[in-house]
Amino acid sequence: MSSSRDSTGVRIAVSNVANRNVGQVCSLADAPDMRLTSPASGEWTLSRVEDLHRMDDGRLVVLNRGSFELLMFGRDGELLRSIGRLGEGPGEFMDPIEIDLARGDSIVVWDWELGRLTLFGPYGSYGRSVMLQPPVINPTGRVGVLGQDGIVIGNQHVPSVGKRLTPHFLQVLRYGWRGMLVDTLVILPYGERGMVNPEESRLMAGPLFGSRGVFATQGDLLYTSDADSPEVRVYRGRQLKSIVRWEPGDLSVRKGDVEAYTAARLAGVGEDMAEILRKSFEAFPANDAFPAVMEIQIDAQGRMWIRTYDRPGSTVTEWLGFEETGAFICSLSVPRHFRLKHFHTAVVVGVHSDELDVESIEVRSFGF
Repeated sequence: MSSSRDSTGVRIAVSNVANRNVGQVCSLADAPDMRLTSPASGEWTLSRVEDLHRMDDGRLVVLNRGSFELLMFGRDGELLRSIGRLGEGPGEFMDPIEIDLARGDSIVVWDWELGRLTLFGPYGSYGRSVMLQPPVINPTGRVGVLGQDGIVIGNQHVPSVGKRLTPHFLQVLRYGWRGMLVDTLVILPYGERGMVNPEESRLMAGPLFGSRGVFATQGDLLYTSDADSPEVRVYRGRQLKSIVRWEPGDLSVRKGDVEAYTAARLAGVGEDMAEILRKSFEAFPANDAFPAVMEIQIDAQGRMWIRTYDRPGSTVTEWLGFEETGAFICSLSVPRHFRLKHFHTAVVVGVHSDELDVESIEVRSFGF
């Protein structure tokens, strides 16, 4: 790793991850440390698990979007309690999309249909609900606790779309804990869209393998990437503190990648939908390069984990780990049927889907 500072004092760390050695490859345990599957009794059923977190004491809190609930499990996998139900009252949800943990493992739930945050205590007791003012017009589903400064939420700015490709943008909005908008911290590119054939319909599409900006939070720090460049920018408030960059290796899109992607998208769909997809594929050429960043996660130690783009046909998803200083730690390959949700000190938590798309929750160890 090389490290320097620019003229404003911002630290810039650069790593070459393309030429990593054996010691820089982490491995995921073959078997889970714990697996939670829906019991035959029907006491609870995992359905469209959207998010989950592991608390400091080992408990798991699961956002079960399909049942409009939070499910809380003990370290031994026993269901401790279910929280919430369908509705608009206190502690109820219409479409909960993501959760985050605040200080002391308090739980923050973002319901993007209601435009409301709901806060629960670390053991699931209802705290309060906060309506956001002004409301988020076009939320992306992403939310993050930003220490005592409040909450950040992603809003997709959608300009009027014409015949040509039009850039979209991601506004990272900061709201205070009372629900009032404080400011817009950053604006990131969020892909391009255009009309496929405006003479026939208002169908919109964009180039294959387009990049969309992403963000994450940890403590009072905000981590952002335009997704196109192999770098993450770290902010405290609006002040840029550091930049982490890396040499990612070959990201070029090949003809075989386009063919594999389109074949997978067309497989199993009806002819009407297949025709719509073909028109959208033909309207705009694929990008020349894959995105460098698909997701950012920050663990409790301040280590940064970057999810890279899965080439079409790949059976694994690759994550790149970096120390808080920007030094490269390792790469971690995860089977694609395991949707990794969060990193912790030596374990990851995620959702396993079998060949019938039946979901289970897994905690897995990883290391060098």
